[in-house]
Amino acid sequence: MKNLILLTETRHSLPCMTNNNDHDDDIVSIIHNPMADQEDEEFADNDSPVAFHYILSASGNLSAISSNDRILWSMHLDDFISQNSDVNVPSREDRRMNEWFHLSYEETGDHLITLSKSGAIICVSTDGSNAELIGCFDYGIDCASWSADGELLALVTFQPITHEQDDNDIQKEEGDIQSSSRIPVLMTMNTQFEILSEVNLPPHISGEKVSICWNHKTDNQVVAISTLDCQDKIRKIRIFKGESLEHVATSRTEDGSGKMIPNILAHADISWAGSNTSNLLACVQRKGRAGRNVVFLEPNGLQHGGFKLEHRLDHEEVVRLDWNCESDLLAVTLLGGADALDGSEQYGKVQFYHRNNYHWYLKYETCLKQGTKVSHVVFDTIKGYDVSICLQKSNDKFTPPQEWRHYKFCWDVSTTSQDGVAAVIDGSNVNLTMFCKAMIPPPMYASRLTMGCAVIGVSHVPHHHSHLKCHGIDLVAQMSDGSIALCDVSGMSKTSDDVGNGASIIATVDLSKELNNLDNPSVEPVDSTCFRQFTVVDGKVDGDDIFVQILCVACPEVLSNGQGLSRRCDELVQLTVKVSTGQDVIQASVVQCNRIVLEGKVLRMVNWLNEIDREDEYNTMSRSHAIFELVDGSLFEYSLDLDGNTAGTIIPCEAEPMLLEPCPWITGLRSVEDQKLIIGLSSRFRLYLGERQLCNASSSFFLSPSHGFLGYVTLGSRCQLRFLPLKVLLDFDPLMGSDADADTLSDGYEPRNVERGSVLVSILPEKPQVVLQLPRGNLEGVSPRALVLPHIMSLIHNDQYHLALDMMRRQKVDMNLIVDMDPAKYLKGGGLRKLVGQVTAIDHLNLFLASLQDYDVTQWKYRIPSWLFSRDETEMNIESRKSIDFSTKVNQVCTTIRNEMMQMQSDGSCSPDHFFLPILSTFAKQNPPQLQNALELIKEDAILTVSKNSQSKLKSILLSDHAQSSITYLAFLADYELLFDTALGMYDFDLAKAVARNSQMDPKVYLPMLKRLRNLPPYEAKYEVDVKLKRYESALRNLYQLGVPEFDSGNTAEFSENHFDKCKNFIQEHKLYQLGLELFIGYPKWHRQIMLLLAEYLLVETKSELSLAIFLSAKPPCLEGARRAARMCGDYKTFFSCFDSIDTQSEDFHTLAHEVAHEVADGRGGVLSKRESFAAGAKILTDYCNDVEGAVDMLISAQMWFEARRLARLHGEAEIEKHIVDSALAYAKTCLLDFESKAEAFVEANKRYAEVLVIRRKARIEGFAPGEEEKDETGSLFSMASNASNTSIRSSMSTSSVGSVTSMSSVISAGAASTFHLINNEASIRHKSKFNNIGQKKKKKKTSRKERLGLKPGTEEELISLQSRLKENVADQELSDIVSETIRFLSQVGKVSVAMEVYNGYESFKTLVDQNQRERIEKDDQTFQEEQQKARRDGQFYERVTLDCEAEINSLRCTDLPKLIHDLFEYRIDY
Repeated sequence: MKNLILLTETRHSLPCMTNNNDHDDDIVSIIHNPMADQEDEEFADNDSPVAFHYILSASGNLSAISSNDRILWSMHLDDFISQNSDVNVPSREDRRMNEWFHLSYEETGDHLITLSKSGAIICVSTDGSNAELIGCFDYGIDCASWSADGELLALVTFQPITHEQDDNDIQKEEGDIQSSSRIPVLMTMNTQFEILSEVNLPPHISGEKVSICWNHKTDNQVVAISTLDCQDKIRKIRIFKGESLEHVATSRTEDGSGKMIPNILAHADISWAGSNTSNLLACVQRKGRAGRNVVFLEPNGLQHGGFKLEHRLDHEEVVRLDWNCESDLLAVTLLGGADALDGSEQYGKVQFYHRNNYHWYLKYETCLKQGTKVSHVVFDTIKGYDVSICLQKSNDKFTPPQEWRHYKFCWDVSTTSQDGVAAVIDGSNVNLTMFCKAMIPPPMYASRLTMGCAVIGVSHVPHHHSHLKCHGIDLVAQMSDGSIALCDVSGMSKTSDDVGNGASIIATVDLSKELNNLDNPSVEPVDSTCFRQFTVVDGKVDGDDIFVQILCVACPEVLSNGQGLSRRCDELVQLTVKVSTGQDVIQASVVQCNRIVLEGKVLRMVNWLNEIDREDEYNTMSRSHAIFELVDGSLFEYSLDLDGNTAGTIIPCEAEPMLLEPCPWITGLRSVEDQKLIIGLSSRFRLYLGERQLCNASSSFFLSPSHGFLGYVTLGSRCQLRFLPLKVLLDFDPLMGSDADADTLSDGYEPRNVERGSVLVSILPEKPQVVLQLPRGNLEGVSPRALVLPHIMSLIHNDQYHLALDMMRRQKVDMNLIVDMDPAKYLKGGGLRKLVGQVTAIDHLNLFLASLQDYDVTQWKYRIPSWLFSRDETEMNIESRKSIDFSTKVNQVCTTIRNEMMQMQSDGSCSPDHFFLPILSTFAKQNPPQLQNALELIKEDAILTVSKNSQSKLKSILLSDHAQSSITYLAFLADYELLFDTALGMYDFDLAKAVARNSQMDPKVYLPMLKRLRNLPPYEAKYEVDVKLKRYESALRNLYQLGVPEFDSGNTAEFSENHFDKCKNFIQEHKLYQLGLELFIGYPKWHRQIMLLLAEYLLVETKSELSLAIFLSAKPPCLEGARRAARMCGDYKTFFSCFDSIDTQSEDFHTLAHEVAHEVADGRGGVLSKRESFAAGAKILTDYCNDVEGAVDMLISAQMWFEARRLARLHGEAEIEKHIVDSALAYAKTCLLDFESKAEAFVEANKRYAEVLVIRRKARIEGFAPGEEEKDETGSLFSMASNASNTSIRSSMSTSSVGSVTSMSSVISAGAASTFHLINNEASIRHKSKFNNIGQKKKKKKTSRKERLGLKPGTEEELISLQSRLKENVADQELSDIVSETIRFLSQVGKVSVAMEVYNGYESFKTLVDQNQRERIEKDDQTFQEEQQKARRDGQFYERVTLDCEAEINSLRCTDLPKLIHDLFEYRIDY
């Protein structure tokens, strides 16, 4: 789909060297100086002595040319030979035999090599100071060529035919060979001009041309030579090995018959292509009388296809073939005239052919004037699309005799309009393909425009020129003769036979003729063949006349002053073309021409693109402007004059004054806010946004304003199709841009992998589809997620739900997006009603309902881009989403859409059963499924259907086709077993049978079951159904109703004992105590039994307090059960209140009281604290057992010294009182040891807590959630896999996304796919045999305490463990109270020194904890300040991460002792 675009054209000229009237001074060879910077030719100093070109004329003039065509030095080679050499060069009367024909550059010696037909070989230094005659061949040199590596020179000379050769070696008829015939001799020489080998060829007919060329492979060099044999008068092409000249093959046909290829033309040189075209050798073959074919030969000499020169006129003859270094362009040089080979009025022509999809396209043609021929064509050896063409002109005073033109081409991967119309040039034809209608692979096409001569350029009329497109002006085609054609692509013009179908040519304008006939003396006569890059900038319609403003670039012609200096600055030419449509024949003419001379050469010129299309001032400004780029990368805007009578104005581009490097491919965009955007792709395939590089390797790009994206294809090992939002590009500021925008610009939005070598042809405007051309030439249309998702979101935002739903169905996009885009608008703003009204296909509605899920897809799967909508719309959407509960989204949508569908059916908007199936879908989709309502709806619909059809003879209404199909559909949506159980649970056995028929149930199972249920009494059948469906509450109700008829009618009737036992067993089995109490509330006897059953059940379930309350609530209360419940819950007060006073006097009661006291002291029930439990146990022992000693022991265990002393003195137990004091002293010593151990443990834990805190903060920054850890053997939290998973989280959101470069999926998949594994993967013993145990026995390392506890260093589990240790090792309120009571008691019993030690130990412990906490917090704050300052110095933002536990841990302190204790020790009471 690509076209060859002429970027620049430079016409060079040299002053005339001779005054004769022949063509001895014509340029026969031109080479570029490899030591000069050819990129700097346009900007080189005019006075620079550096030679950029070396030129050789046929007369032997060798010249060095500067960048501005100034001759630096010149040498006449014939004069040099005659003056500085003793060698006698044979002189011939035929001037052609003295012609110089070859010039080459020898890199190793840095000198020039020239060859002449007379046989001379001269070596000239590059500065012209030295020259040397290498040698001379007696019989001349006919042709020569250097090998691809420049190491071998192959040339052809002759030797005369002796009489012995005539008699013995050659079989001929008399008179076939004249005595002047020569035998061609092919020889090879090295760079020292030493003959390596030579071979004699069969005699060649004198006067016929000999051609020679090398292949381009340096590893297998072969040389081909074309001669016309005297023996059979057939031109043959022979192939020889490079150094040895061993014969390899001879040209033969491809049919395998061994015949020679006939009719190979002599006057066309052979040319060998490179490896890109399978190393083919090209030659020209005559086909018929006037036909010409280009034939290709393989290195083995066999013919390998070819093509016909269809775009050659009959009087034109091929004289030369040349390949570029890329081997994708074949230059065919033609000579035309009255007699192509002998006429006087001859002209030259060069055609450039390109092969793609097995078709040869004529992509460009340069046609010269009468009297101007082509003497030499040479491609640049590095830049394959730069070509120099040397001209041969008649010598007169107006035209310089020496002229060559330099062309710079590039490939446009597609010439596609914004409407999706691709134009492909093929000679005089323009092949059109409308991608919006059909994707036709080349070389096929949808329609074709045929011109009068070869087309060299096409330009689409911009989309915002709707007034021109309405009149059928869609395309401007430039032809090689300097004329242009205005074409209709859509078939809207009068010239189209069927308006709206087919393409046609509206009018053709001969610019040279029209411009020279203009009545404007200021306009000089111009040659329109020097125009290029036509661009339509404006147009207007005035009645039947259409005025089209066209802007183009003109290359200046060479000066005719004979001084050899060429103008290098291009001109902008503004043409006003008038198209008159009022007559039957449409006529076009140029009515105005304005020219502006620039200050440089134009590289590319394009139109502005509009962000949107509308008829207003914004659109008018885009119509009257164009942008062009000079070869130095500077950008300018051309503003058209409003009246069109004067030349426009040129100003530097406001968007970007200059690109970082020249870009042959540029595109400009103007937004609604008049923001301007310039996208450029350089020849080094770097994609630029002004001065920012978007991609360092891109093959092509396409800007789509309709979708709001810039799409481009990357190069490299993994090619991707990437998309950049235009709003991000327009708003991006490289100095103030956010990180999110930077990531978007680097990776693009939802990239897609493509085949390597693919190019982007077009992005269709009306649908999210991209056209790619693969390396083989075929087209592929893809719908990438980057275009599909925003397009669908825009459709949903604009309430075009039917289009969005259809596209989501085609592109397999989650349909939850319709609801989740704006749930408030969809559920409450009438969005559902619009959806139901727009979608006519019921299947689409069912598919939408079936895909609903209770989650928000915009939060993780299809995130709504921030650039898609305005900021206000985005904020409103965020606020409205807060009122939506997505956990019940499915139920809300189903309920709302069902009500809308029923409302539309009821108000007559559609038929009554139009939404029948979608309504069933809403019932089945709800959670839980409302299958009963769905079955009831099916039954109602079946009844309504049967009532309308009174003649129905069906046994059951559910056996109708409509009912059966409805049940089948519902069974498809829901589990058939659940559906059958639902129908059975409705106690409608006919409906259950109908459901079972449309499910996968076995009739042998469900038919007997339904039959048995029909024969049972109603309540018993319902009971059986409920039990089967495990609906036990309903089953109990039906079982209760089943026993009601057994009552007598009187008020004194008793419930049947047997039936109650059955109900009681069912209640107890299924724990239906609450329902049983409700059912039997009118029967106190049975009601009390159920209450006791409930209390016993609660007691088993360890709900002893509730069980106690129910035991005592029974009438009468159950004291035995209450005592068991009270003892279990630790309620000793209620337990002892359940005994009579008589019972408390027994010995068994005292034993029981002892047991209960110890149980309470052990904390049974968990109601009391530890100290309170001991106090309660002591009270029981004193009140019910009179056990003072046991009670005191319990109080000592609770450190309740004062209460213990009171009991001891109350009962006069002095020994017990002494025991209390001793226990207090022992506890005091224990406290001192505990204070020290707690302090050490706290300091150690606090130190490790600070280290783990840093690790967990870093983990939170890296994106780890609490509890999310890496399973790395080294224990490191930050492994490569974790980084890879975090960096690729954005790419894994899309189902079509490929993931980021750091994704580890490839490694994982590779390991999973392989069945090979190592016996031992340790590095030291990886390659040892499994029987070699050397180095494997090592002493096991002793595991640490953390490893024994299963704690991994730095993990969340270790952090939680450290928090517990810190809390355990501080003194809480309970410990403070115990220590305070101990200190007061010791001071009262005369142990003041011990009390003082306890006090000081506690205060030291408290001070150490406070100091350690304060130091850790201060160090943490200081670290934060240092990191924050470092980040600010680096220009980064540093945010402090705070964990949830930090505030609690930072507040940990030891509880202060009461003020009384501090006041007590202010006095010196210890003595």
